[in-house]
Amino acid sequence: MVFHTSIVTEISSHPAIVHCSSLMDVRDTSICVWYEGPYETSEKTVLRFSRRPKGATSWEEPTTLFDFHGLALGNPVLWKLSETEVFLTFPVLLSESWTESLLFYSFSGDGGKSWQSPSLFLPKKGFMPKTRPLIQRGGPILFPLYHEREFCPYVMLLEDPFRPLSSAIVGETMARGKAIQPALVQRDEQSILLLARTNQGTIWKSVSYNHGYSWSICTPTSLPNPNSAIDLVRTRDRICLVYNDSPHHRRSLRVALSVDGGTTWYASRRIVEGEGEYSYPSLWAEGETLFQLTYTVNRYRIQQACFDVEWVETGSDLPPFPTDRRISE
Repeated sequence: MVFHTSIVTEISSHPAIVHCSSLMDVRDTSICVWYEGPYETSEKTVLRFSRRPKGATSWEEPTTLFDFHGLALGNPVLWKLSETEVFLTFPVLLSESWTESLLFYSFSGDGGKSWQSPSLFLPKKGFMPKTRPLIQRGGPILFPLYHEREFCPYVMLLEDPFRPLSSAIVGETMARGKAIQPALVQRDEQSILLLARTNQGTIWKSVSYNHGYSWSICTPTSLPNPNSAIDLVRTRDRICLVYNDSPHHRRSLRVALSVDGGTTWYASRRIVEGEGEYSYPSLWAEGETLFQLTYTVNRYRIQQACFDVEWVETGSDLPPFPTDRRISE
């Protein structure tokens, strides 16, 4: 049974915030990126980067990865095609508002050791990323996005990740004004599951049966959500979900496991709870039974947790529950 934590970065000694980390493993190293600055959308906000080699007990001293000198940066998303081909997608704010964002990306051909100068990823204002794309075998790369002004989820169809500007954007799920920050997993061979943050008190759900080209109308689930980010990953046998388990606050984070494609959750356990805010999880599967997670603590710390399936199962504190709402609700 495994559960341990470490601090990626902490800035309580000076007035600033850290938020929206993205975590990933490459080769024998864990890497993490987040945004840091005086406040959200501040023109002094930069992207910071740290790594932790396998076997190390602590994260390396953070460095500034990108600074656009007068333009705020936000929500970085790490993703990869292979152990050497690593991408970072992030918004650049043309003024101090998320609605004024343009998406850029950078590429590393050596597993995150060095990065190319950023290039434009999407030439339409207002789109934002939060969770990593789904790499399909039988279709395009599906990059989950949301529009800040319209407050709704979208999916970008990346036929060629090195030429993103020609990519189509799909995903009319009738969730306009209600849902953002979608997270995607392959549910089974025929379908893809989308779960999204909402301002409606619960996570909402949509499904695609045609490799992400179209999506079902979003519907409420039984999973609570306080208008805060979630994350999903899939191993061969399980889907793992991390979310704030309240419709009203971000004072706790919970992990839940499913072995039936996200139809039901057979085990769940709180990862952290207390006064303050624990939010914006970034989840990574390390093999079949081990998971890594980073999340924000009170906007002054990026915390890392490592846990395995056994830890969740042995400490599960809720009976199994379905994703879909019961008819009587």
